[in-house]
Amino acid sequence: MNRPAAITLDARSLPAATKTDQILEAFDKLTVGAILEISEENEPRALRNELMQLRAGKFSWDSRNLGTGRWLIRLERIDENAEGEKFLAHVPAFAAAKSTTVKELGGQMSERSYRAGETIYDEGELWPYLGVVKTGKVILTLLSPDGKTHTIGERLTHDTLNESGVFDNGGATTRAEALTDVTIVTLPSESVMHACRNDAELAVGFLIASSQARRRSIDTIADLAFAHVLQRVAKFLLGYARTSVGMTKGLPGVENLSQAQIAAAAGTVRDMAARALLRLKNANAVELDRGRVRAIDRARLEAFAHNVQAPPV
Repeated sequence: MNRPAAITLDARSLPAATKTDQILEAFDKLTVGAILEISEENEPRALRNELMQLRAGKFSWDSRNLGTGRWLIRLERIDENAEGEKFLAHVPAFAAAKSTTVKELGGQMSERSYRAGETIYDEGELWPYLGVVKTGKVILTLLSPDGKTHTIGERLTHDTLNESGVFDNGGATTRAEALTDVTIVTLPSESVMHACRNDAELAVGFLIASSQARRRSIDTIADLAFAHVLQRVAKFLLGYARTSVGMTKGLPGVENLSQAQIAAAAGTVRDMAARALLRLKNANAVELDRGRVRAIDRARLEAFAHNVQAPPV
């Protein structure tokens, strides 16, 4: 499938107070099928969460870490009611696949729904599908022998699940859990493998996705090895910070995060996460309500995430 040339926007120089508004203004001018390509210098988790709130169902998301502080995000304006093969075509790995490939796989799609807190598959499970998130949010976790949980990442609409299990026939590398009520599209693993053998562009799409997953893993390892707890907590919470100036209400979902969940995402224990949150509160980087994050000052939080003013907890 050939996609149209993208409209480009360098968001690195945009003022924080108006960045989201300018991105939305550019996006809203797109016709269905058109693409807005955005350059950023940091991981754009917060932008994606904000767009999920403000333009839910109207865009597909493909973000790539190009290294050395360079991120490229491709937002495509999509039909909110896309189903079947049209939905599948918006999954990044399928973007350049042959239309016949997407149509064939679209005919083999099934849907499964999970309530918040339900397990989609367990770590090590032989789950015989490639999953694609259709609605809601999924978190990927690892469980240590002593019962501690570490959050590896989250998956949203058009993101894939269980890629490793599909391509090496092994067990799932993580546990996948529904963070909210979710709908998952499933494709039989053998069908995906067959399609990749017959469509080089689809195979390359999955290679790119695998490379991006490796970059995310390296970033996670680097944070655990070199960044202290305060930095890791701040970096995680940045995903819920609006691109605005001053203390503003956090993006939806942050108020539901327990200290144990924040600790799992930061690769630490609850007591250390609680100390980090108190430090951030005392520095006016966040506001807490009964131990939960209610509001965030993005600029102050970024200073801690980038270790500008943040000695170890």
